[in-house]
Amino acid sequence: MGNSTATPPLAAQLVAIGKPKPLAAVGNRTAWAVALCLMAAQLLPQLLLWDEAYIRIHDTLEGIDYQNLFAAGKTFDYTAGARIEQVMNGLPRAAVKTGWSFIALWHWLFGLYWGYVFNYILVHLAAFSGLYFLLRKTVLPHPKHTWLALGVALCYGWLPVFTMLGMSVAGLPWVAWAFLNLQSKNGQKHPAWLVLLLFPFYSDLVWAGLPALTLGSLFWLRNALKNKDLNLQLLAVISLMALLYVGVNWQLFQLTFSPGDFVSHRTEYDYFYNKALNPWQSLKESGMVLLLCHHHVGVFVSVPILLAVGVVGRRFGLNRTASAISSLLLVFSLFYGFYNYIVWLGEGHFELLKSYKFERAIVLLPMLWLLLFATVLKPLVAWNKRLAMAFLAAQFAIGTFAQDEFTQNLRQLAGHPRKPNFKAFFDEKLFAEIDQHIGLPKESYRVVSLGMHPTAAQYNGFYTLDRHASLYDLRYKHQFREIMAEELAKSSVVKKEFDQFGNRCYLYSAELGKDYDAFLCGKQPQRSICHLALNAEVLCGMGSCYLFSAIEVKNAQEIGLRLDGVFEGRFWQVHLYKVEGSLVAQNQFL
Repeated sequence: MGNSTATPPLAAQLVAIGKPKPLAAVGNRTAWAVALCLMAAQLLPQLLLWDEAYIRIHDTLEGIDYQNLFAAGKTFDYTAGARIEQVMNGLPRAAVKTGWSFIALWHWLFGLYWGYVFNYILVHLAAFSGLYFLLRKTVLPHPKHTWLALGVALCYGWLPVFTMLGMSVAGLPWVAWAFLNLQSKNGQKHPAWLVLLLFPFYSDLVWAGLPALTLGSLFWLRNALKNKDLNLQLLAVISLMALLYVGVNWQLFQLTFSPGDFVSHRTEYDYFYNKALNPWQSLKESGMVLLLCHHHVGVFVSVPILLAVGVVGRRFGLNRTASAISSLLLVFSLFYGFYNYIVWLGEGHFELLKSYKFERAIVLLPMLWLLLFATVLKPLVAWNKRLAMAFLAAQFAIGTFAQDEFTQNLRQLAGHPRKPNFKAFFDEKLFAEIDQHIGLPKESYRVVSLGMHPTAAQYNGFYTLDRHASLYDLRYKHQFREIMAEELAKSSVVKKEFDQFGNRCYLYSAELGKDYDAFLCGKQPQRSICHLALNAEVLCGMGSCYLFSAIEVKNAQEIGLRLDGVFEGRFWQVHLYKVEGSLVAQNQFL
């Protein structure tokens, strides 16, 4: 016989909420219906637009690791010599994302577009449901607050997270919920174990793994000190999570601790290339991340929450929970803003401080903000329900407009797009025409792109010298740099971007700059480059026969480029240039 006082399963909790009170039950059902409709509203545009939907380009479409892995058949190949030949003349497989990931599974099952959409749906639903159950377990346990928990959870469910990071942000409420259950004597142990042991397969080690393991360790330490309870079950699951993260990300640990002759381009990474050791600048960054969070975590404007905190603080005073969460928010924000001083002090002794950017602990900020929001709305509802609902509606509305993919897809549906959708970005018909025109096996030559992201060519099977990569060989970076050494010398801005950052191993133009539009030059409005400095000899030496340029290069003949055709697509206008460099160098490559 089971223990009658044990906490019922999640499904049973959901059914039982408000059961003794018919009117409350009706209200809760209405709240659930509204909440689910609003969640569906976020997801519908991508389904309605099919592959005509907009998908975020920055850090998403500009990097398509899984397609390259699948095409090369190297998804689970971690042998020392494994390479992805389609990019960078053989990028080491260990420098590419893990294959032991649910995101990799969805892309393998459904392809790039529908794999992304499926993952997008799961991530946002997990964010919504996770925060809801965390709120019900902590600050809003009473059935009468079901609607409030749903409203706050909706704000989290609409957070514009980078879904290619999986559950790194969205799954954190589930992680906190699981740790609380393992800490509690009557907690739901089996679901908690399942959540925590699956999390390493669906989250990024750096963005979420380290914060999650730290959070679990703090739960355990607090319990051990306060209750004199070692809680071996909680300690065991934290240890297993750590081991799973090592196994899932084995290729990263392989390059970190046993690199062989591989030297990462990140050894030249200058943490201070866009930062300064200025206390006022650090305070400003702390304030910005406190108020707006971070675009990689999800743009989160906290102004309505701050106003609600002010109202409740003045009227009732903040309780211990609200004060503790507020302190955590301030500590994390200051840690982010002043982390450059930590790097400056310890960089020579602890290289990981620079490489792993521990200030990414701000990934916890949106969850903490909404826990604070629920905490202050609870007494506000009892005093002035309309005011509480106004704060909640304002926070949700701000989150809606911060959802870049949602707003861009509304523009797509209205027929006024500002950015290329998925189909226009990869434009299979356009690149098929270019392939047919060239008439050579794609593996027999290399291409490089200008004014456009190289993933457009990669997706269509072309072998590219350029790549957006968070990890690649330093020697390759130096070799690629020779192609545009004179061009980089023209602009300290692009020189600094490539030399001190370098994740975008792209062709840069001083005339285009380094900003977002420099690699998204659509055919309208038409642009051109008048004075490009490019070393065709080096290009040929690396095997490049063709340059795909989204814009016309006026001095093409002067630098060893011959226009071989202009191809019109939906978004791109590709000027195909034949590289007229040293045939000897080219033949050596082939």
